[in-house]
Amino acid sequence: MNYIPISSEDKKEMFKAIGVRDTEELLSLQIPENLRVKKLNLDKGMSEQELLSLFKLYSQKNKSDLVCFRGAGVYDHFVPSIVDEIVGRSEFWTAYTPYQAEASQGTLQAIFEYQSIICELTGLDCSNASMYDGATAVAEAILLAVRASRKSKIVISQALNPQYLSVVQTYTKNLNIEFIKLDIDKKTGSINKNTLNNLMSEDIAAVVVQSPNFFGTIEDMQELADIAKSKKALFIAVVNPVSLGLLKTPAEYGADIAVGEGQVFGNQMYLGGSTFGFMATTKTLEWKMPGRIVGQTTDKDGKRGFVLTLQSREQHIRREKATSNICTNAALNSFAACVYVAYLGSQGIKELAETNISKAIYAFDKIKNIKGFVPLFENSFFFNEFVFKTDKNTDNINEELLKENILGPLDLEKINPEYKNCIMFAVTEKRSRQEIDKLTEILTRV
Repeated sequence: MNYIPISSEDKKEMFKAIGVRDTEELLSLQIPENLRVKKLNLDKGMSEQELLSLFKLYSQKNKSDLVCFRGAGVYDHFVPSIVDEIVGRSEFWTAYTPYQAEASQGTLQAIFEYQSIICELTGLDCSNASMYDGATAVAEAILLAVRASRKSKIVISQALNPQYLSVVQTYTKNLNIEFIKLDIDKKTGSINKNTLNNLMSEDIAAVVVQSPNFFGTIEDMQELADIAKSKKALFIAVVNPVSLGLLKTPAEYGADIAVGEGQVFGNQMYLGGSTFGFMATTKTLEWKMPGRIVGQTTDKDGKRGFVLTLQSREQHIRREKATSNICTNAALNSFAACVYVAYLGSQGIKELAETNISKAIYAFDKIKNIKGFVPLFENSFFFNEFVFKTDKNTDNINEELLKENILGPLDLEKINPEYKNCIMFAVTEKRSRQEIDKLTEILTRV
C-alpha cells in the first residue's frame, strides 16, 4: 500500500524482530484459516442513488421497535429527550481531545462533572474520564491490581459476563498473570463464601466479583470483600450503576476498584455497540489508574478552571512506559451519562432502581406460575434479570415472541453448554404491565 511509508527492508527488519517470515505468516498466527477470505467477491460499483436505495431495501428487512426482554450486558432503558438534545449540541458533538486547556474548558468541565458523578455513585475517591466499555474496564482494573500489588494471581468470578471474561483473556494472554476460577453455587446462583475462602492466599493480587452478576443475582459483596481483605488482596467490584440507587456502594463494602458498563445511563442500545466503561478507585490507587483524569484548579486570577492532570502516567509523556494502552476516553457517551444522572438526581436514580426491581419481580412471579418454567436458582435475590429452566423448545419460544414483535430471553446454552434449556429474561423500567402480561400469555401457549 503506497501510503504506508516503510520500505521492503524496513518490513524485513520488523518481521525478523518478531520472528515471522512475512505478512502471510503473521496473519496465520492469529486468524484461523477458515475465517480468512482469499478474495472479496464484490458486485460492480453503483451510483450514490442506487446504493442508498439498496441500503434502504436492506434496512426494511430489520425488525425495529421490538419490546425487549433481553439484557446480558446491554439494556433497554428509557433515555429522556433532554439527553440527546444537550449531547447533540455542536460544542460537545465535535469536541476534540482536550489537551489545550485554554481552548477546552467546556469539555474539561463536562468530564470533571462526569468523574464527580461516578465518585458519588460508587463512594470511591477518584474516577477517570471513562473507558472504552465495561469489558475493557474490567481488564484494565485487573492490570491495575497487578501493578499496585506486584502479585500476579487473580481470583475471578465465573459469574462475570462471559464477554468480559473473554476480553480479560485476550488482554492478558501474553502476560504472566494466573487466573483462579471462582465458581458460583449452582443452587443459589451466587458465590459461597467458603468457596472463596478456600481459594485465598497471601499471594493473590485481587478478587474480581460482579454484582448483580451475569445471571442477575445479587452477591453478598460485604462478605466477599472481607474475605479478600483478610488476605491483603484488592477487591474489584463490577457493578451495574443503576443498581447503586438501592444497593450498597462499592466503598461501603470496602472495594478498592469499581468498574462497569455505563450504557444503562443515558445511552441507547446501539445494537450492542457504542457505549462506555467507568472506573473508580481509592485515593491510594490514583497514580496507577489508567486513562486520563480531569482535575479542578485555579488560574492566575484565582478563577476556577479545569485541566488534564496526573499526565505523567499517560502515553504522550511516558510513551512505552505509560500506565496502560488506554489513550483516550468515550467522552460523548460518558457525557450522555452525566446529563442523564444530573437530570434524574439521586432520588430519581433510587426510584429507577426500585422500578427495575419491582417490574422484574412481577414478571418473575408471572413466569414462575406457567407450567414448564422453573426458576434455575433457589432463594436468590436478583436485580432486573433472572433465569428459568424450561422443558419447552427455547428456539420456538423466541420465534413465537418475535412474531409478536418481542425480543425474547437469552438462550444461555448458546453461551455455555452447561445451561441447556435455560433462558434469561431482563426487565427494565420501560416494560409495562401490559407487555409483561403479553409475554407470559405467549409463553403459556408456546
